[in-house]
Amino acid sequence: MLLFLFMLIYAFALLYNLGFMSIQWDEIPHLYGSQLLVRGQLQDYMSTYGYYPPLYDIVATGYFQIFGASAASGRLVAVTFSLLSIWIVFEFANRTYGPKIGLISSILLGSMPGFFWVSRMTMLETMLVFFFSLSLFFFFSWIRVHKDKTLLLSCLALGLGFLAKYQIVVAGLVMIVSILLLCRDRLRANLTKFLIVPIIAIVIVVPWLVILYQMNGVAKFGELLYVLQEGGQDRALYSARFPLPVFYLVEMTWPYNDIHPIALPIYILGLLGLGIWAYRRKTEDKFFLTWFITVYVFFTLIPNKQWRYVTPIFPVLAISAASFIMFAYGKAAEAWKQKQISINKKHLLKVAAGLFIIFTAVSVVYSSNEAYYMVARDQIHIPIEEATSYAVKRLGENESIVVVCAFNLFNKDMVKFYLPANQSMQNQVLQYPELPVDAFTPNFNVTELITLCQEQDVKYVFLYEYGGDVPYFQSNLTAMQVYTELTNSSRFTDEHRVGNSPRTITIFSFA
Repeated sequence: MLLFLFMLIYAFALLYNLGFMSIQWDEIPHLYGSQLLVRGQLQDYMSTYGYYPPLYDIVATGYFQIFGASAASGRLVAVTFSLLSIWIVFEFANRTYGPKIGLISSILLGSMPGFFWVSRMTMLETMLVFFFSLSLFFFFSWIRVHKDKTLLLSCLALGLGFLAKYQIVVAGLVMIVSILLLCRDRLRANLTKFLIVPIIAIVIVVPWLVILYQMNGVAKFGELLYVLQEGGQDRALYSARFPLPVFYLVEMTWPYNDIHPIALPIYILGLLGLGIWAYRRKTEDKFFLTWFITVYVFFTLIPNKQWRYVTPIFPVLAISAASFIMFAYGKAAEAWKQKQISINKKHLLKVAAGLFIIFTAVSVVYSSNEAYYMVARDQIHIPIEEATSYAVKRLGENESIVVVCAFNLFNKDMVKFYLPANQSMQNQVLQYPELPVDAFTPNFNVTELITLCQEQDVKYVFLYEYGGDVPYFQSNLTAMQVYTELTNSSRFTDEHRVGNSPRTITIFSFA
């Protein structure tokens, strides 16, 4: 009952104002890709975003058909799998440590700022956390009871998880290490049975790879490798901010001053819980430690790093924090029940236990508040839909739009997402420069832009305000300077502006 109440409150918090926040760059492949699937443009989908795992887009397509294509309905998939993740973490902790730790684990996971943030985004992390946890839940059940049905369910979860996010292969590594550590008495038999895991997972995955090959040849497999490696060399600078062995120890709680994926008090409780497991070494303790260490080491060895990549260990930290909370409270309760200790010591222990409970409650409130601020900092609205609507009403057949100086919250695919279905093929949306100006030094040349506009029959150019005098990445160029160059060229006319400063889009007409 308490879990249901918490999940109800949690769902309301996730759904509140879900569609207001502007679309982010990492969301648009799944939003626009799902829109292509709704329209039946399978070839366009495969050629554009076929290198991404398809499960999220397939589920989002269903939501689009029910609620219409919008940022909010696309994000409902993340909300759904966030709730499912809360549920499976409860079940996992309940089966291993009891209902109290199960409930506390669910609350701690839900209050983690990073997990809450991705639960409101059209991103793959909540789906990954769910299938990762689900596959290991069934696998651990198999280790305990040796029922082949649970191993089969683990295989199915792992295969579906690969179609959700490729990095779930790390769950397979967790399984192998767990067999080697926990099943030494039946090692050969268990390893033989474990062979069914990759076989069934491959049976689920291969059809998708065959479809990808048939529609695109080998062209998309390089991009698929790019996704498997969690990006390219452009993220190397970010990944070098902390020393290699402790990168994720810092990144998970303090990547930047205003971002805390796991609030520090909860993080400390989680690390203390890992210490208790290492000391106690029950079967379930060793399994969760294996889960944590395997994931941590694997992603530490990958050159490109970011806190979102290690979200599969967020459930482990939630369960370990809950375990430490109950362990500490249990030790205090055992002590004050002993008859040989004095009344004063009993009162002191009760006060200490009460203070610890207060600390835990305050930690959850603090973590929830951090989650609120992590979401609130991105709750901005960029009027891409309004700009697109204005242009569409005035575009002729085959006339195009150019997005100038794209960045994380403003690119050509976002404009495409808001194009009406009957105009999406006739009117092209281009981007200049091709790379985002908040991550790459812009190479802007107004003469080159004019040539592009002439060649592609461009009618409108969109320019985002970008703070006016705020320079783009590693340059002195600003949106105001771009605006001046466009108007001084005499080929672009400031025709209309949408939004409210400092978040406006200027719509230029091209002569």
